[in-house]
Parts: sequence; structure tokens; C-alpha cells
Amino acid sequence: MSAVEPLTPPQNGVTVRMYRQGHGDCFLVAFPREGEGPPYYVMIDCGYKPGSQEFLAHGKSIGDIVNHLHASCGGRIDLAILTHEHQDHLNGIWKANQPYFEDFEIDEAWVAWTEDPGNSLANELRTRHKDQLLGLLAARRELALAAGEDDPAVSRLDALLDLELGGAAERLDMPELLAAAENPERSVNKQGMKLIKDKAAAKKGRLFLSPGTEPIRLDGAAGIRAFVLGPPESAELIADEDPRDGEGFPQDHAFSFAGAFRAPEDRPSSPFRRQFYVPLEFAFDSETPFFLERYGRGSDVVRERGRVEVPPDAAWRRIDDEWLYSAETLALKLNTGINNTSLVVAFELPKSKKVLFFAGDAQRGNWSSWKDVKFKDGTATVTAKDLLARAVLYKVSHHGSHNATLSGSANDEHPNLGWMGQGLAASEFTAMITAVSEWAMTKNQPPWVHPLPSIRKALESKAQGRVFQTDDNEPVKPEGLSAAEWKRFTDRSVFEDLYFDWMVLDE
Repeated sequence: MSAVEPLTPPQNGVTVRMYRQGHGDCFLVAFPREGEGPPYYVMIDCGYKPGSQEFLAHGKSIGDIVNHLHASCGGRIDLAILTHEHQDHLNGIWKANQPYFEDFEIDEAWVAWTEDPGNSLANELRTRHKDQLLGLLAARRELALAAGEDDPAVSRLDALLDLELGGAAERLDMPELLAAAENPERSVNKQGMKLIKDKAAAKKGRLFLSPGTEPIRLDGAAGIRAFVLGPPESAELIADEDPRDGEGFPQDHAFSFAGAFRAPEDRPSSPFRRQFYVPLEFAFDSETPFFLERYGRGSDVVRERGRVEVPPDAAWRRIDDEWLYSAETLALKLNTGINNTSLVVAFELPKSKKVLFFAGDAQRGNWSSWKDVKFKDGTATVTAKDLLARAVLYKVSHHGSHNATLSGSANDEHPNLGWMGQGLAASEFTAMITAVSEWAMTKNQPPWVHPLPSIRKALESKAQGRVFQTDDNEPVKPEGLSAAEWKRFTDRSVFEDLYFDWMVLDE
């Protein structure tokens, strides 16, 4: 790799770098430093889905990306923000031999209150999550016994466990993955978080952040303030994943995990070990009347002389293999619950009050909580609606998935895309989508529709074409927009194989 120039902000603004490492998030933000010295650097996440980088032209590994990031900030990060514990946000930080971030200096780290060992609700959520994870691991083992290690459903379940536990750029082999499931402290995700937090603890320390209260001044940045909007301090909202009526964008593709992961009718399997297993085709022969009489293929009800009775051989009494395939639904629920624990941060520039909005992978429950978030700013009160109206940058939540950007207008009560980029901010509003669509649609079953086409279309309309996406070489000027307006955007943008840069002027 040729010599890398340090990332620098304009004298009166900020530069946001979006790395193109694959399907996942890695951002480096350069703010002007207060006084003399290099820029004030903020890193937000560093991870990706293994395999997704193969759909990009540059052919670089996550190690190459991290080396570029190291050179771009001189190996020093003033503030590292880790939004939540998912592979595609954290697996570029740690590995067993020579961790990627081993040589970085990190002054301060921010994580959500859900990581706070002194928070009772956080501890309750962690305990519940670990119990669910161990239950999922047990189901995975039984499914592998019943269907075989090579069964596609086992592979899909392993991929979801991989997302949950971290997976390395050099993918964890199965023994390591299962060991990490039994002891989550061994997972790549947690090891990455620990590495960053330990480095910060030796300097300025780490903060467990909750929404609201007061804006946080970045110590060392020239007048930059941060407002924390999420995650909500509510187990119910964290579990609330999908948009309600009037909140969702049209779904061009609808997939049901319950329907997609049903067992093939001709595959015998059982919740019990093989020595206790009797295949269905043998269970109902004449030599085993017990099964035929109690779990046979009879009708569900018998109607006779006005009475309704349930026969002893009703089909519903059987437990076939379907329950094992629901493990994938459980895995999905486990993962999406983590998305709603995303740390959501809005950075405010000092002069213009423009806002850079980073939403992590926040889904419906996180979004809906913002309407109640308020900040004390001297004698004034700042609301989430105030902040989003001034947003000139939206880091699109969860790769543009259907439940991670809500639809609506500026007049709606629920937070939504229509709240963003109002007034003067409208002419500058820009979106960044961390998605590799071909990988998401072709390498996952059912496909991940990232981004949802209707969300991408809405973003292009609202941002007048100013939409960066990981797998697009550069945005395309929309019809009807003047060449001068488009040049104003492209003059402040950089389009490289490894990253996109966008400058925001504080004026």
C-alpha cells in the first residue's frame, strides 16, 4: 500500500470517512482540534461480514483497511465509539494473534449503558441474552444430530451465531464458535470491546452512555458537542423491532423466517438423541401400536351427535422436527434485539449547528424512544426533533433494512426520515449506507434486502442523489438537479476504492 496521507478536516468544518471494507461499519471522523496539534479523531465501529468484501473491486482485507485507518489518524484515536456487539461492527478490532488494534493509542471510549456492569437492567438483559444464547446453542447441537452438520439449516444457524459471537476476518472454526457460545467472554465481539475499553482506561477512560441529560463536549475538539439519543432504557423498547402501521416503507421483498426454515417433509429428525429415536415411518407400523394409538394420523376432532371430541391419535399431539428449525427464528430474534441496543449519537458543529447523525443499527424501538429524549442546554431544552431537523448527514441505520429507518413526515409524532434535514439543512442532507447488496441478496437465505429499495429511493429523493453506498463507486447526479449544485457536493467528496470522504463546512 502506498503512503497514506493523514485525514484532515477543512479549517472550518469536518471530514467524515466511510471505509468500504464490506457489509459493515467503519468510520473515521476528523474534527478540528482545539489549539495546536493534529485533528481530533473519532472512530465509530470497525467490522464487516466475512465474504462481503469479495464483492468489492479493491480486493483488500480487513487488515489492509485497519492499516489504512492507522495511517490516516497517525495511530491515535481520541474517541472510539462502539455502537453495539455485532460482528459487522466489531470484528476488525481483535483477533487471537496480533490483534488489529494492538498498536493504536485510544484516549477515550464510549459504549452504551447496556455494557455497564453496574446497571441492573443491563445485567438482567445480559443474563437473559446469555441464557437464550446457550439455549440456541443446545438447539443447534440437536439440529446437527438430527439433520447432519452439512444440512443447510445448520449452516444458516451457524452464520447467525457467527454474527452474534463475532467471527473473525479469518472465520472462527466451529469448535471455537461453540466454545465462544458457551463462554461469551471468549467471543470476538467481546474481546474487541475489551481491547478498546482497556486501552481507553489507561488514558481518559470509558463512558457508559444513556440518552438525554446534557450534551457532551468532546474534550480536545474545537467546540464539537455530542447528543446521545439511544439506546432506550427499556427492555420492552429494545425488544420492539418492526415498524407499526404508518411507520414502515413499502417492502418490495417480504420474507417469513417461520416459513423459510421449515424442515423438509422427508427428513426424519428428533429432539432426542439417536438411541432414543424412532423414525416416523416405523413408529406407526403394526408392531408399535403405542405410537399409532397415541400419536397417530387421526383427525384433530371427532364430531358425533353434536359432540366434539379430540381423539387420542390426533396429529397435533406429535412433536415432529419442526421445532428444531425454529431455532433460526430464535437466532434472528437474538440478533435483532442487539441491534436496538445501538448507541445513537448526533454530533453538533459549533457555528452552524449542523448535525452529523450516526444511528448504528437502531430499529423501531430505539427510534420510537427518541421523541421523549430531551437535553438540558443551559436554560434551553433541545429535543431529538430539533437535532434531526439540523442533520446534514445520516449514517443509515442497519444497512438500510426495512425496520431500521422509519417512514413519515416532519409533522408526524414518531421519529422518522421526514424529521431530518429540514430548512437550511435540506440542501446539504447526505446519506451513507454501509451495504453490499449483491452479497446480502445472494449469500443469505432468506436474502437480506439491504438496503430496502423503497428506503434507498426515499433517501435519494431527500438527499437529491447525495447517497454513498459501500458497493457503489460514486453517487449519480439525479435529473433536474443543476450541474452547479452537484459540483458543490462532488467538490467536497472523495471517491476511492477503500473509502469515501465527505466534508461538511461549519458555515
